[in-house]
Amino acid sequence: MERTMFDLESQIRKWRRHIQSAGSLGAQDVEELESHLRDTIDELTERGVNVEEAFIVAVHRMGDADELHHEFSKLPTESVWKQLLVPAADEDARRRERTEFTVVLMLALLGGLLGKLPAVFGHTMVEENALIYARNAAFFAFVPVAIYFVWRRALSWRFALIASATFTVFAVLVNVYPSYEPFHNQALAVIHVPIALLLLLGVLYAGERWRDSNVRLDFVRFAGEVFIYAVLLGLGGLVLTGVAGAMFILVGIDITSFISNWLAVFGASGITVVAAYLVEKKKGAIETLAPVLARVFTPLFALLLLGLIIAMVVTGQAPSEDRELLIMFDIVLALVLGLVLYTMSARDAEKPAELWDGIVLALVVLAFAANAIAFSGIIGRLVTYGFSPNKAAALGENILLMLNLAMLGVGYVRFVSGRTTYQSVIEWQMRYLPIHAAWAAFVVLAFPPLFGFI
Repeated sequence: MERTMFDLESQIRKWRRHIQSAGSLGAQDVEELESHLRDTIDELTERGVNVEEAFIVAVHRMGDADELHHEFSKLPTESVWKQLLVPAADEDARRRERTEFTVVLMLALLGGLLGKLPAVFGHTMVEENALIYARNAAFFAFVPVAIYFVWRRALSWRFALIASATFTVFAVLVNVYPSYEPFHNQALAVIHVPIALLLLLGVLYAGERWRDSNVRLDFVRFAGEVFIYAVLLGLGGLVLTGVAGAMFILVGIDITSFISNWLAVFGASGITVVAAYLVEKKKGAIETLAPVLARVFTPLFALLLLGLIIAMVVTGQAPSEDRELLIMFDIVLALVLGLVLYTMSARDAEKPAELWDGIVLALVVLAFAANAIAFSGIIGRLVTYGFSPNKAAALGENILLMLNLAMLGVGYVRFVSGRTTYQSVIEWQMRYLPIHAAWAAFVVLAFPPLFGFI
């Protein structure tokens, strides 16, 4: 029987997913292991060993040779890498973990100090200053994460300088631009600054491999897990501060001001880097729940979109007549795209099409239909009320989202019908993803002067 051609990159991707799912290695450790694996494969192939045998021997060498020897002789290529054994951490590893934990605590404190900067300039935590804190929240949260990536991955000064320059330009312009009523551009900055800066964090996360589609997809999964951790930590913090406030009131001390001006600021600003650290270290079990959550919410969001479309047809309610409805449509569609991306990151790219892919395709089709309704609503409001920063930003986002969903739908149809691989769908989507960040950056940096800083 003719032997199937060996796909080295496919096997390395499977090997990476397996050791990542083990939960004991961080992203930097995985990168170092993969680099060592590839070096060993190159060394063996230069000696005349074929690629498949070189892969098996390289994986074999990275485990415990004595324990693997028996299994190595009887397992097929597809299974050998699954026998990889990760040795127990030694004293040096434990020392590195303590150092990393200390660095993360310091970065969390840095986030809190950054969160107090508006107060230094006289903008205390009162309602009239809410927009100031909101439009800078991404800087408070993301700067510590960026520093953490640069430190943990030992990135070159080139990455550090690019990150510093990007954060500085965005922070200065967002805060120096004048703003007049009705303050549309400030509200747009609150929404779009995090989207734009996520691209920068993705580059720092990937390092020298930031052009690799699979590494970009790893960052999508990482970002989703960080979000889950941050929400859980935030809910825990709310409970803790609520209980603490109630108990101090019972003993005659009101700590409400301390909670709102200090604990809330430091907690909200430092929570993201702590969540990023937990995801990197794979502490707890929530990373095993994340793909399950994606599977639960994908059909639920599909039913939600279907219900919205039917309700609008039955009631005759046009989104152009209701600004709040149009905003909610856009929020739901953004969540749907994020859910599809996260579902994509949790899927084994080597598996053939299955029923689940049909469910995701149905969600994409429904999202495209809902986006078309939202797009018509935006056009209707533009015709009726003219251009404004909000409507122009929504128009651009809907066009980009419609193109994204259309091409994603085409990719899924081709994959389900067996005309392309899932990896090609991933690669196309990962190439398109930075366009959303580029549009967000354009909205933040160019819209204020274009629309007279309103």
